[in-house]
This record gives sequence, C-alpha cells and structure tokens, in this order.
Amino acid sequence: MKLTFKTKAILVVAFFNALLASAVVNAAPPDALAGQAKAQICFACHSENGLSISSDIPNLAAQPPLSIFYQLIQFRGQQRKGGGMEAVTMTLSDQDMRDIAAYYSALPPPPAKSANVDKIVKGQQIAGAQYCNSCHGPELQGQKHIARLAGQSPEYVTTQLKNIRSGARIDMDGTMGSAARGLSDEDIEALATYAASLN
Repeated sequence: MKLTFKTKAILVVAFFNALLASAVVNAAPPDALAGQAKAQICFACHSENGLSISSDIPNLAAQPPLSIFYQLIQFRGQQRKGGGMEAVTMTLSDQDMRDIAAYYSALPPPPAKSANVDKIVKGQQIAGAQYCNSCHGPELQGQKHIARLAGQSPEYVTTQLKNIRSGARIDMDGTMGSAARGLSDEDIEALATYAASLN
C-alpha cells in the first residue's frame, strides 16, 4: 500500500511525539554544565560559543533547547541526514542530548548581520505573508521545538529552505513544506537575509 504525503507526515509526527514522551519519562533535568562537557564533540563544527565555523553549518547559540533535542533525535534516527551528524548522534543518549541542548540554548544569540536593506525589507514582507512569525516567533527567535532563525547564516537558511521545498529534508508535519513550495529562489534568499539581520 502506497502512503500519501499527508499520511507519511502524520506518521512521522506520531512517531516523534511517542519518542519524546518516552524520553521524558523518568528523565533527569537537563544539565547545562554537564552539557558543556558532553558538547566537546560538537565544538569542531559548532564551536564552544555556539557560532558555527562555516556558513553551511547552523549556529546553535540560543536555539530553543527542545528544537536542538528534536534535531539530534532526528539525526540519530536517520530521519534527517547531513554533515556526519548521524554518526555523531549514534553515540549520544537522550540525556546527553538534553544536556547539550541546555548548554547551547543558554549561550548568547548570534549577532545580527548587515545586508542590503531592500532585500531585508522584502524578506520581512515575505515572512509576514507566509506567517513565519506564528511558529518561529515575532523576531524569528524560535520557540518550543521550532528553530531560531534570527542570526542564522543566510547560506544555511537558504539551503535548508530549498531542501524542504524539494522534499530532500523531511518536514515533520507538512507546515514548512507547504510554506516553502510557493517560494522562488529569490524569495528564499530574501527570507534568509532578513532572518540573518535579526538578533
């Protein structure tokens, strides 16, 4: 039996909800200090301060902890792939992931990046029309399990939006896929520029 995209999305969401529910039962509280020690493996790419060494690697500083945890779970489960993260996360327990998330989320956010004002304004208009703020927060700072986009490198955001648009990156509930499908490359570039301009 062939599953529709909507059915697949529902199954993926149900899977992650069950996974997170089981991960939280009897879990110790997240420990940012322990997370700093456990994050040594992350420093080569994401740095100790959470600011990535390359524009194609995401900044983790000030990301919502649940968002970091979600992504680590997806990499470990191979629902998300890239950058060797699958291999790195195979060595991490759920508690390790919670501690690492607590550490990076407590760091100061990335600085805003200056760019062409017209492109920033266009990106802000597109973000408003696409209701990006309803999930990512009023200043795209992220919330709950939704990623922080503010201060993220434009190159990284551009790549991720294009991957979501094409289906190369799994969209858990279809929301991002629906939003990205109607975006042109120029729209995506403007959105990424706007996000990078925020702190």
